[in-house]
Formats: sequence, C-alpha cells, structure tokens
Amino acid sequence: MPQFGELEAAIMDAVWAAGKPLRVREVLERLDRDPEPAYNTVHTVTEILYRKGWLSKEKEGRAFRYGATASREKYVADLMGEVLAVADDRAAAVMNLVEGMEPGEAEELRRLLGAVRDGGSRGEGRER
Repeated sequence: MPQFGELEAAIMDAVWAAGKPLRVREVLERLDRDPEPAYNTVHTVTEILYRKGWLSKEKEGRAFRYGATASREKYVADLMGEVLAVADDRAAAVMNLVEGMEPGEAEELRRLLGAVRDGGSRGEGRER
C-alpha cells in the first residue's frame, strides 16, 4: 500500500475530519493549501482515490459525495504493517518506535498490548 501523495493526503484528511461524505466543492473548501488547487484538480484526485478504493462515491442530485472507506487509524496501521514487514528485526523496529513516544503514549501502548494478550482487544479500526 503506497503512501498518499500530498494532495491525496489533504483530501483524505478533509474527508476523515468531516466524518461524512463530502461533495468535491466541500472538500475544496476544507483544504488549507496555498495556492488553492483548482476544482478540476481536486475532482480528478478525488476520483483517483475512489478508483483506488479509499473513497466511496454516492450520487446526490447532479453531484457525487465521497466518503472514506477506511478510518485514518486503519490506514496508519496498514502503513506500519508494511514497514514492519520489511524490517530484519521487527522487535527492534518496534522498540525504536516506542522509545520515541511520549510517556503517556507508551503507557497506553502497554495497556493495549496487555488487553490483546488477555484476549480483550477492542478491535477498533479493523474495517476495510
């Protein structure tokens, strides 16, 4: 799974933040970019994300609404999985990640790992 390009990431951020399907015009209004991209550019990249399976597309009048097919957390988890898949020493790679965390984040990770070990994983972000 490749990482999103710059405009793809901005569009996905807008859709994820909205929490609901958006029309291209609404996506464009939510982008904080200078210079502002053209409507046609945003429409083209939104269609590309739809064809890649990251956005759903539903007809509304003469326009379409685009919604995320997976959460931001699922996307990040998939990226992390790909990174770990190429590591020679997965444990060392994870250790380096954990060492860079804030103390509260590391404690939350320990809590989550304990829940998984005990069979109580919440399973959040597992769609797609």
